[in-house]
Amino acid sequence: MLLMGIGTPLVLAGSPAGADQVSTLQQRAQYIASEIQAANVKLTILDELYHQAEGRVAWYAQRVASATEAIRQTEKALDLDRLHLRAMAIEAYVTGGASQSLSVVFSGNQQTAGMQQAYIQAASGNLDESETTVLINQRSLSIERTALDRTEQVAKANEMAISSDLAQEQAITAQLNNEETQVKGELAAAVAAVQRAQAAAYAAALAAAAAKAAAEQASAPPTPSAPAQATVPTPAPSPAVSSASSPVPAAGDSAGQIAVNAAQSQLGVPYVWGGATQGEGFDCSGLTMWAWAQAGVSLAHGATEQYYEIQHVSMSDLQPGDLIFYGDAYLLYHVVMYIGGGMVVQAEETGTNVMDTPIPPGAYGAGQP
Repeated sequence: MLLMGIGTPLVLAGSPAGADQVSTLQQRAQYIASEIQAANVKLTILDELYHQAEGRVAWYAQRVASATEAIRQTEKALDLDRLHLRAMAIEAYVTGGASQSLSVVFSGNQQTAGMQQAYIQAASGNLDESETTVLINQRSLSIERTALDRTEQVAKANEMAISSDLAQEQAITAQLNNEETQVKGELAAAVAAVQRAQAAAYAAALAAAAAKAAAEQASAPPTPSAPAQATVPTPAPSPAVSSASSPVPAAGDSAGQIAVNAAQSQLGVPYVWGGATQGEGFDCSGLTMWAWAQAGVSLAHGATEQYYEIQHVSMSDLQPGDLIFYGDAYLLYHVVMYIGGGMVVQAEETGTNVMDTPIPPGAYGAGQP
């Protein structure tokens, strides 16, 4: 639908280069659009993988921190055990202990020397056992922390690799978007050039037809005048004689209503790409151009050019005859004519006829010739 309603068969036959350029740019734009779609899918996947990698790194970092804290607590417990046992030994030596048994053990006489040595060995044994337990736990935690450190480094490396892939894909997508914007601009310029050529050829054809008609009229023999007394008033033709394809404006109709009446006189006429001939075929802008010509307003044959050559109006202020456009700032590919009551008349697409329909959704803007 990109090129719907922008030309006439006569002009296309005479300017294949312009049409070829438009076709090439259109194919290029479609290819870039498909590449952007694929890149966006890849970006979505990479973004999800990156968030997962971030979560794994955070989890391993928390495990490392927990193992480190456990080692610190274990070492602290060992230090407390050492202090406690040393305090007990010192107190026993200095004061004889708080109990009779300790007093006997640390009395210092020869008979109790064996008992004193037994206590020291017992205390040392308790300390050795406590140290052994702490060292075993410390070693286990150190091994776990080392393993977690390695796993965390692998997770960080994976995160960095995904981040690099993500940044690279974002750069590719940005480049594709820039290229798409450039191609759309070139396409709009090419379409506008084709439209201008078509409009010029159409105007030349009309001028040639008018010159031919004037020449034929000038070469025709004059019609003899009847005697004055034999002149009989000719009755006005009945409105029923008028052809449906040649609307006759009613007195007092606005220009917009005249254009609407003209467009609706072509209901049932088939859609023809590039068409602008009453009773034979129209494309979208061909119909609006021809209908407004019946109201004495000249428009270009092309939706984009028609939009930029008329006064823009709000969709809430539409009047009969106003034109509604579809597309974007780069290319307006379709135009319809408002007839009132939320309805429009349009030449929609190949395979359809000129018809009345509700206003199609998604309008880009509207204007009044």
